[in-house]
Amino acid sequence: LIGASGNNRGSHPVQRRYLAEDLVRLRAANEQRRYVASQRSGRIDANPHQVDAVIFALQRIPDGGCILADEVGLGKTIEAGLVIAQLLAEGARRILIITPKALQGQWQQELFDLFHINTIEWNPDVNLNEPGVFLVTRNFAGGEKGSGLLASALPFDLCVVDEAHEIFAGIYKRFDRNGTYQPDSPHAKMAGRTLALFQNTPVLLLTATPMQNSLAELWGLAHFIEPTGTLLGNLRTFREVFCAGDDRRLVEGQEHELRRRIRVICQRTLRRQAQDFMEQPFVGRRAQLFEYSMSREEKSLYDDVTDYLLEPGICAFRGNFRQLLLIGFHRQMASSIPALAASLKKVANRLERILEGSVRPDEMDDDAANMLDDLEEDDLTETDIDEGLPPSPEVVEAELERVSSFVLRANNLPSDGKARALCKAVKLVLARGRTGDSSGKVVIFTESLTTQDYLRSLLLKEDLLLDEEITLFRGQNDGPRVKQALERWESEFLDILASSTPATKSMAVRLALVHEFRTRSSVFISSEAGAKGLNLQCADTLINY
Repeated sequence: LIGASGNNRGSHPVQRRYLAEDLVRLRAANEQRRYVASQRSGRIDANPHQVDAVIFALQRIPDGGCILADEVGLGKTIEAGLVIAQLLAEGARRILIITPKALQGQWQQELFDLFHINTIEWNPDVNLNEPGVFLVTRNFAGGEKGSGLLASALPFDLCVVDEAHEIFAGIYKRFDRNGTYQPDSPHAKMAGRTLALFQNTPVLLLTATPMQNSLAELWGLAHFIEPTGTLLGNLRTFREVFCAGDDRRLVEGQEHELRRRIRVICQRTLRRQAQDFMEQPFVGRRAQLFEYSMSREEKSLYDDVTDYLLEPGICAFRGNFRQLLLIGFHRQMASSIPALAASLKKVANRLERILEGSVRPDEMDDDAANMLDDLEEDDLTETDIDEGLPPSPEVVEAELERVSSFVLRANNLPSDGKARALCKAVKLVLARGRTGDSSGKVVIFTESLTTQDYLRSLLLKEDLLLDEEITLFRGQNDGPRVKQALERWESEFLDILASSTPATKSMAVRLALVHEFRTRSSVFISSEAGAKGLNLQCADTLINY
């Protein structure tokens, strides 16, 4: 719908050349339309679509801001960096960047590496009234304390929001189906507090997915750029005019009108549009499926455990967190045999504690909480189920015996079909690397930390790799290998680190582990913690385990 909505899309080559020259020519200090003369001091060579985006953003900022919605991989961070650099060159003194916590290190590094811009990551000792480029998390900006501190600070010259759809696009978490605002919902409170920061500040929203499941999500983003409603109306009007049925379809004949309105505030480039002028064009994506079959013993265990989990009234999972624990257990169960065995052992431990009386069947304990470590926030949904009286000791003991038999069967499984398929895939990638057909580097994603350790041990056991050729990445990174990687990174980047704002320990570790993968190791095994904010472009193969 908005794939080709940019104001400069389709312009004549002469006009595009003029605009490119216009970006970098010298201008008088008092000339307003000097665009990004600051680009000359940067370390980038902007692509035409990025030039278009920067011009669009700079033209929109006096009117409140815009949405930059280029597809993944087209450099929205670079576009935002060019805008920030230009505003600083023009005399702006205070910029606020709101990002997910996982992306702060990436922003800090890229702004310094590409634009020589030092950023200040917020902590209690930071004075928000000083000049600078401030980095805050969206939980801080949308929280009661953080939003209060930001609101009481001096006005900012620009506010940049990365992954903006994650805050603003969830319309029906803030409005009901009739378009009535629900101010008491957690999402409404976070979005509302963030919106309050924008009252007198231009906004730059960055998102690769301005809408995913509903046209109303597009309205949600536009609402924060143009809150008066004159562009798209209120939510009820927007749905009546543009949305058909369940908001997933556009009213027939309205596509041109919606595109006309959206292009006022939104610039979007698709990868296919940028392909022709990329210095290194996107390569074709090739998918290869490595099929595997469960052994008879694996399938029997999987079926028996599934039947157990679906039985009503089981002792290990009761009360408000029953659904929560079942979801977490199923995800561990689908990850690997060792993850299944570890989860079953935690269930057995929980049943033993219930028998001892040290934990109630409807109470969260350490074993139950550990199963939920990999769940994302949206999955944390409690249920209000009244399951009657607590189970008798005899019933709990019978269930414990049953679960213990599952643990024994899991530990005695002779083979793991899924793991064998992984070894086959890794062998193929490494072989391509040796012949020069690929980088020979592979990223493996898994949800379970138990599975992560298992895969490392498996690759070593099969003599596919040496220990130093495997990098592990998770939410809490520690251990001797991590310490060595951090020390190497700090020594190699000593000059840069000395002249920039110090990164937090967690951010430094993230950057160090990625650097280790780029320069030393061949396999990067990551949990969900690595799904955002890591530059892994040195690898050309991804395995979803």
